[in-house]
Amino acid sequence: MARHPSRKKKARRSPTSAQISIFDQIPRNLTQAQQETLRGFLNFKTTNTKWRGRDIVPPDTFLATVIDRFQHGCDVPLEIPAFTALHGIAAWLLDQNVQISVAGSTVRPDLWTTVLAESGASKTYATRVLQNVMALRRFPEVTTAAQFVADLQEHNHAAWFQDEWGQLIKRINSQTYADEIRDYLLRLYDNQTISRRTRSQTIEVEDPALVILGTTVTDTFLQNVTLESMLDGFMQRFQYVIAERRPEPPMPLYTMDDAPTSRALTEAWDRVSNTTIHSLYTASPEAIEVYCTQFRRLFRDHTTVPSSFFRRILWRSFKYALVYHVLLGKETPEIDAGDLGWAIRVAELHLQDARNLLDRYNMSYLEKVVCKAEALAQRLRRAPSPRELIAGVRDIKNAPMARFVQELMRPQGPQRDANASSRPMAA
Repeated sequence: MARHPSRKKKARRSPTSAQISIFDQIPRNLTQAQQETLRGFLNFKTTNTKWRGRDIVPPDTFLATVIDRFQHGCDVPLEIPAFTALHGIAAWLLDQNVQISVAGSTVRPDLWTTVLAESGASKTYATRVLQNVMALRRFPEVTTAAQFVADLQEHNHAAWFQDEWGQLIKRINSQTYADEIRDYLLRLYDNQTISRRTRSQTIEVEDPALVILGTTVTDTFLQNVTLESMLDGFMQRFQYVIAERRPEPPMPLYTMDDAPTSRALTEAWDRVSNTTIHSLYTASPEAIEVYCTQFRRLFRDHTTVPSSFFRRILWRSFKYALVYHVLLGKETPEIDAGDLGWAIRVAELHLQDARNLLDRYNMSYLEKVVCKAEALAQRLRRAPSPRELIAGVRDIKNAPMARFVQELMRPQGPQRDANASSRPMAA
C-alpha cells in the first residue's frame, strides 16, 4: 500500500508587532499589586510641564524669585504664589496712598481677585510664606457688617487675604446679617465713603480701598456661588484665576521655610521695598496707546467673554501696570508702554479663566432666562428695557443681570464695537 509522503508541519509564525494586542500580553490572574501598577500605567498621561504663567513673570525680579522658590520648594499651584505676590505689592503701594492718573481719571491699585484651586492645594500656605516676607498690613477676616465697617476704619488701605472665599460670598448673598456687607463692598469698589450709625456713634470711612485676594476650592465656589450671582454686577467686580494642580508628582517635603529660601525671598523683596515710590503715577501716552491697541485685539480674540467682564478686566491693566513698574525697579513717576505690556498679559490670563469658570456652570438656566427675555421682546415687538425685563421675566432680579441678558439677546457684531472703546474708561 502506497504511503503518502509525510507532510511537514508548518512552522508557527510569531505575530508581527502590528498583530500583538496589549491584552494578549496581560496575564489572566494579576496580583493586587500588579493591578495597581497596571492602573497607574493606564492613567499615565504625558503633559506639558511648562507653567502657563511664565509669560507674566519678568526675569530677575521678586516675582521670578517667588516662582522659582515655590516651584522647587513645594507643589502648590504656581498661580497662587504668583497672584499673592502681585496683590501683595499692590497692597504695599495702596498702604502708601499711591494713586495712578489715567487720561484724567485717578485710580488706586486696589485689585480684587478670586483664586480657585482644588482641595488640598495649600492655598493658605503660600499666603503665610509670603506674608512672613512682605509683612503686609492685613485686614481681618469678616464676620458681620458692623464689624466690617469698624475694621475698615482701622485697617483701611490694607490687604484682605480671605480663605474659604466662596462660603463667605454665599453668606453675603443669602444671610440677612451679612447682606449689608454686599452694599459696603459695592461702595468699597468705587472708593465711596462708607458710614454706619449705631446708638453710640457714627463710623465714617472716607476713601475706602482694599486689595482683596480670596482663595476657595473650585467645587465649593461652584456650589455656593450661583450662575445668577455670577451674572450680577457684584461678582463681576472680581477677577478670576483658576489654579490647576501641577502635572509633576507631589513633593514629599516642603522646604519653603528653610534658611536659603527665606533669605532669597527676603533679599528679593528688599529690592522692591527700597524702590523710590511716588504718591502719583501717570500713564504715558505710549502706555495708553498700548492699552487701546491691546483692548481691540483682545476684544476680537475673546468674543465669548461677556462685555461686562471684559471691560472691568482690561481696565485693571493700569493697576497691574503700576505693580509691574515697581516690580521692575523703575523709579520714575510715569507708567510706560513696557509696564502695560506685562499687565496686558495678566489681563489675558484673567480673560481665559473667566471664560473657563463660566463654562463650568450649567448654562441651561441662563439659556432659559434668555429665551424668556426673547419671548418678551417678541410680545413687545421691540427690545425690552432693563426695567421691563425685571418686571416681565421673574428670573431676572436686578438691573445688572437685565443688562447682561440684553447682551446675550443681541447679535455679537453690532453689540460689541471695539472702536467705541478706543479710549480707557473706568469700570
